[in-house]
Amino acid sequence: RCEEDPPTLTVEHTKAIDTTPEEIRRIREIREWEFLSVSTEELVEAYEAGTFGDKQLARIYTGTLRLGIDMSRADDRWFEARGDTAVLRLPDVGLLDDNFIDETRTRAFYEKGSWPAAELDRLYERARTAMLRRHLTKAHLDEARQSAREQFTRIFQGLGFTTVDVSFVPPSNKTKQA
Repeated sequence: RCEEDPPTLTVEHTKAIDTTPEEIRRIREIREWEFLSVSTEELVEAYEAGTFGDKQLARIYTGTLRLGIDMSRADDRWFEARGDTAVLRLPDVGLLDDNFIDETRTRAFYEKGSWPAAELDRLYERARTAMLRRHLTKAHLDEARQSAREQFTRIFQGLGFTTVDVSFVPPSNKTKQA
């Protein structure tokens, strides 16, 4: 009887990443990624002198500005695998929802007299503009970008990439479709 050679076991290491297109497609399909939310309140006042008495109104508006990335704005080349490096070209961070004031939490702080709907709309717009001016700042946008960089890096390292290169692409001149 002849003794056969025992079977051999070999292990091969490859540096190639086998990320499926489906995983990448799912990341894009999440659409809106929020990286920073800023809760705020704004007090807005109106005063009108009248023949039969003065009118005054002070309202407090509450809102949450959500800053993040809308992946529906990403072009088809937003992701590229280069060996063990993931190269991400993400749409730039911005305000995810223009209607960030929670009207159910708006309350009259002081109200004297009756106010037409048009004046209430003007107060709403003044509050909205003040909130944007105070919170849609370079510092908040930079903080959201940094958070996006960190989170996308963790996700793609979890997919097996050693290096993740994240850049942000400014919006094109095309208007965003609803």
